Amino acid sequence: MTAQSHFLNLDLVLKSKSDFTPLVSRLDQSVHVLHHQEHGQEFLLVLETDAAEAPDPIARTKRFLTLIESLPDAARELWNGCTSRTFSYGFEGGRDFPALDVTIPADLLVRIAELGADIGITVYPCRTDDTDRPEQQAEHNAP
Repeated sequence: MTAQSHFLNLDLVLKSKSDFTPLVSRLDQSVHVLHHQEHGQEFLLVLETDAAEAPDPIARTKRFLTLIESLPDAARELWNGCTSRTFSYGFEGGRDFPALDVTIPADLLVRIAELGADIGITVYPCRTDDTDRPEQQAEHNAP
């Protein structure tokens, strides 16, 4: 069984002192809301695009950028008021060649920077079978 590195997802992670409900309402049909919660004095919003519409990291980045750049003024004010904006790329590390090579083009980096967003990269350990999945470990360790 081969275990090559591959792209998993791109999450847009936002933090703010303001409630994201108006932004969620605006983007609801265009993205999947993974988290929309208040933690203490801060709100957290985690969004993901549809993998079928944008299967690779570049296409997903373009999709998010287009959505954000086209926000109406009220929603854009929420975006501008965020204390943190991160394009969080997730990859699964592999044990087999070839190595994974992903390049985010300069024009997309400029657009991300103009929106005041950061880039985060997470490489998850390679999973060889379902026994490595955290949710199954939790079930296995439950009393």
